[in-house]
Amino acid sequence: MAASTLQHYWDLASFDPAVRINAAQSLVRSLAEFQKDHEATIQNGTHKTATTEDELDILCAPDVSYALRRLLRGLPSSRQGARQGFSLALTELLAITDVVNVSLVLDLLFKHTERSSGMSSDETRDMLFGRIFGMIAIVAAGMISKPTTTFEDIEKMLDSLKEMIQVKSYVVEICHHVLINIIPYVNSLEYKDKVIEKILELFLTEVTNVDELNVALAIQHYLPQVDLSSQFSDWKGTNVLTTANLPHLATVLKEVPSEDTEKKNQKIADWKPQLHSVWDRLLSIYFETESSSQQNENGHEESDRPKKKMRVNKKGDGKAKSQEEDKKASFGEFWDICVDKSLFDHGASQGRKYWGFKLVQKILRRLTSDQMSLIFTQNFMRCFINSLSVSDRYLNKVAAHTANIIQDVAKDNKEAGFALVTQLVGNQGRQDFDRLTRTHTVENILKTMDTEGIQSYLNYLAQIFIEQSDKTQADQPRAWVLKQLTFLVKNNAIPKEENWLLSLVRFLMVYAFFDIKKSAKKSTTSPNAYFEDYYQPTTPLSETTLNQCKESFQTVLMALEKLPPLAKTKELGVSSLRSKRLNGTMNDGELWVYRVYEIQQKLVKDKHLKLRTELSKESQTSLKKAISLMEGLRKKLKEDDKYESVERGFELLFLHMILHFMMDEEETENVLSELFECYNKITTTPSTNKKPKAKKGSKKSKETEETMDQENVEPEPIDVIVDILVSFMTHSSAMLKNLAEQVFEMFSHKVTKQTLGLLFDLISSSDSKNEADDLFDDDMDEVDSDVEIIEEDVDMDEDSDDDEEDEEEDEEEEENGEVDEELRRKVEEAMRNQGVLGGDDEEEDEDLDDEAMFGFDDKLAEIFKQKQLVSGKDNKEEHNVYQFKNSVTDLVIIFVRKNPENPLVLQTIVPLLNILRVTPAKSTTNQFLQKIIAFLKNKLSKATEYPKVEDVDNALEILSAVHDFTKTKGSNNKELADMGIQLSMYLRKCIFGGSDIMISKDMSKDTKQRLEKTNAIYCDNLCDYYRSKKHTRIEYDLAAFLPKHFPYSSWPLIDSLLEFINPSTCHNNYRHTQNLEWISTVINRTVDKSSETYDKLFLSIVPKIVKLTKESIENSVKGNDKKILDTNSMRSFLKFLLVIVRKQKKLTNIEELKTTWKPQETFSNITHIKKYSDKPSLEALRKQLLALFDH
Repeated sequence: MAASTLQHYWDLASFDPAVRINAAQSLVRSLAEFQKDHEATIQNGTHKTATTEDELDILCAPDVSYALRRLLRGLPSSRQGARQGFSLALTELLAITDVVNVSLVLDLLFKHTERSSGMSSDETRDMLFGRIFGMIAIVAAGMISKPTTTFEDIEKMLDSLKEMIQVKSYVVEICHHVLINIIPYVNSLEYKDKVIEKILELFLTEVTNVDELNVALAIQHYLPQVDLSSQFSDWKGTNVLTTANLPHLATVLKEVPSEDTEKKNQKIADWKPQLHSVWDRLLSIYFETESSSQQNENGHEESDRPKKKMRVNKKGDGKAKSQEEDKKASFGEFWDICVDKSLFDHGASQGRKYWGFKLVQKILRRLTSDQMSLIFTQNFMRCFINSLSVSDRYLNKVAAHTANIIQDVAKDNKEAGFALVTQLVGNQGRQDFDRLTRTHTVENILKTMDTEGIQSYLNYLAQIFIEQSDKTQADQPRAWVLKQLTFLVKNNAIPKEENWLLSLVRFLMVYAFFDIKKSAKKSTTSPNAYFEDYYQPTTPLSETTLNQCKESFQTVLMALEKLPPLAKTKELGVSSLRSKRLNGTMNDGELWVYRVYEIQQKLVKDKHLKLRTELSKESQTSLKKAISLMEGLRKKLKEDDKYESVERGFELLFLHMILHFMMDEEETENVLSELFECYNKITTTPSTNKKPKAKKGSKKSKETEETMDQENVEPEPIDVIVDILVSFMTHSSAMLKNLAEQVFEMFSHKVTKQTLGLLFDLISSSDSKNEADDLFDDDMDEVDSDVEIIEEDVDMDEDSDDDEEDEEEDEEEEENGEVDEELRRKVEEAMRNQGVLGGDDEEEDEDLDDEAMFGFDDKLAEIFKQKQLVSGKDNKEEHNVYQFKNSVTDLVIIFVRKNPENPLVLQTIVPLLNILRVTPAKSTTNQFLQKIIAFLKNKLSKATEYPKVEDVDNALEILSAVHDFTKTKGSNNKELADMGIQLSMYLRKCIFGGSDIMISKDMSKDTKQRLEKTNAIYCDNLCDYYRSKKHTRIEYDLAAFLPKHFPYSSWPLIDSLLEFINPSTCHNNYRHTQNLEWISTVINRTVDKSSETYDKLFLSIVPKIVKLTKESIENSVKGNDKKILDTNSMRSFLKFLLVIVRKQKKLTNIEELKTTWKPQETFSNITHIKKYSDKPSLEALRKQLLALFDH
């Protein structure tokens, strides 16, 4: 026995199929070489085959005979993958060995797989499968067709198979597989008639179940000369796929036990999730593909041996067609009867429906796009949708897997995508398939479709939209079509082409704004005639549908304006979407909205179309003027080629207003009149309507400003434009809201402080009903200084937080009081009407009967219902107000984003903080407040570009206001606290230019003053914190970033913070430790860093630190509870002293160091204090300190 082959036997049992296959190949290769060498030693002329074990040992090499026995002996093993690996190696070994007889192999197999009555069920199972896998190896190795194989050998195998079938039900199918594998070799045998007779006798007396059907189909395929008419006596002919036989075939395929099965004493297997292999044989008859009947021949535990593949035609026999086969039912009939009305029948069991899903999964990839409709039948779609809709349904997982396979098929086969979508949303499916099933199946299929598929789908949608015969049911499918059209444009994953996008816009525009006088002739050549031409709808479009068409048109137009050039998208992918500069332009650089305008002009001139609304003469005049100005702007823009400019903004406004005439003539006329005026002022001469400046120091300056506010001063052009854009925000049209933001970006560089004031007036306006009604008035008072507003609010907050809450409660009580008074009046009136409240006549109450009381109850219910409706209406109005404020806030954010270096950016901080302060937190305001917080915290504060401060005093006022807001609102709100800290860092960056400032003699006076004023704000916060008894650390957090980010400019703060080295000056030990950490961080980052200035500053404060250190230790020695440090605080204190001494040691000599500190006198008492005497860590730190003075 060669030691080199032993490892292969272990690898044959591996769970990994690749390892098993490699081991089998290596083993067989070695055995072949051993046998070749052995045969060379045998006497010439000896060409016998071994029929006994003795002969086996003579004719085979020792390794080969050992391998044959061991492989056969290992087949019953259930260890890991031993059965599969050993059967694979046995198959290959038998295939290359000519000296072994079938009878010997069968004898050895039966010997090693013999069952006895004392075996357990598991042992019996192993023996059964071991024998079956051995027979599979014999057949697969081709030993059946060897000349030495006799009828008795085959008979022995057939008898054994029959016997096993009758023993256990779980081997029935796999035993029939072994039989089916034998059938292809029968024709080549001399005794084939005996074998056929034996097969029919044992296995096919009649066809009553799927296994017998499988055998019958195999015989018809491989042995067409065999007459099976007696076996098909209960059928209508031997062709099971004739239309007449389909109902019987469906019954058999359902695997329902029949009386004949019981009479034959056949074992009935339990339900199993795998499809029976007979389905592969039946499907192969219809689809010319590689026969799947040869796959999975071994049932549950199949061999690793590659299966032989054969090509079959649609009839399945590869031979001349018989007349009977010509009568074969179509695949559609077969599927309808044997699958849809059988496995997916309403009354079918869950198990059979599961088989149905497995069949759909199996066949999907075989179908062409024209055949898809054959399997998406009524019963299947009903079961499919129902199973997908609820996650806890029995078939939900298999239905979801089917949906995934459908998507994969669409991805792999572009032609199938359109067919699949139309089946899911068509007659048998549901138009709202994705919503109903809570999946994205249709959406994902659409994403995989190519341009041709998308155009076919668009034509399909257009046909549905046009051909709606039922007037009462037409609105819903048309609404769905419009929703699908907008989805195709809005979804970035859908492959887009300019041609079909323009056709889609044209389609929406025609049916939204025009009446069709005459339909186009239906083309027989154009595949997309419904979408590319226009036809009169079968039933007229309702008012609801017309409004939906207009909304869809606006939605599509808005989506196009956000669309980057399609060629760029294809070239760069999703990364191109990050840049918004080219959004709204086509591949040639033209604006999408201008192409839409061109389509509108062509449609207006089309003699077969008529606008539903004719424009008045004034509107026509304004329209012509707008077109003229727009064309003039386009000529100018072609020369300058500016994507973002005032001219581009006016071009967009004029183009949209031209199109908006079709939507709302009156509103467009009013907007255009203001636009013309603004355009003339901005493009001609500078504005001359500025307020006269009062003389500096004049006592009447303030009075003059107030007087001018009351006069009808003509507003600035930019303010009028912003006012127009804000009015778009109040419109229900999402397109106008998007236009407002898009145009505001282009005008944002012209925004003034007054413009921002107008915006903040709108954002900070009250949400009461009266204020909401006046929200959009043109006459608005100019706001006072933003900083003054927050100062007033801060004072009010600091002095009377409780009073403010009381006032809010009083307001709520007043409002509720009004409602309650009205409710009381209505209830009293109802009581009088029903006789419940009788006035002076008290006896009337006693005379009320049950009917009167029931009437009173109904009246009360009606009153309370009306009250609830009024309350809901008020909530809706409040929601609309905050949605408007949200939109106006977006304009402020756009201004900051587009002009990050504009000094006015800083003027947005305080008003936004004011809004956060006064706006109550509730469900209707949550989105509004979160937007402001996110902007201040994440966008503004972390911007890489920032304005350079010129008015330092104003910037410091804003910084103080931020600190006051943070201390007031951030003490109990981490999000607001973080926002305040980020804003504090941002403002310091703006004041000093983003970098730290080093103190030096050459520092300018202006810089020095800036630094002193800024540090004073932070110093006040820190000192208040260290002394304060408040249970909040927000003051410290506002300055905590200074040592890390601005250590050099933070040095002046140390002079004020040194006093807190003595713990008696701090509120508690924790704050004392924080102060030490703050100071030590600054010193570590500035001292001994090649700066003589900071080294001298450090040495100048050392004596004061020494003095405070001695005081602190003395206080601890005296044991005053208010002044003594606890263990942790003392540890931090000693670490702080280590930093100071080390830094000083680097800057001075050892003698000077000792003179300054007098270490033995200063530090010797620390460990003598009872509280610290048993603390080794403190003693270790003290020794480190003393060691610094030694050398």
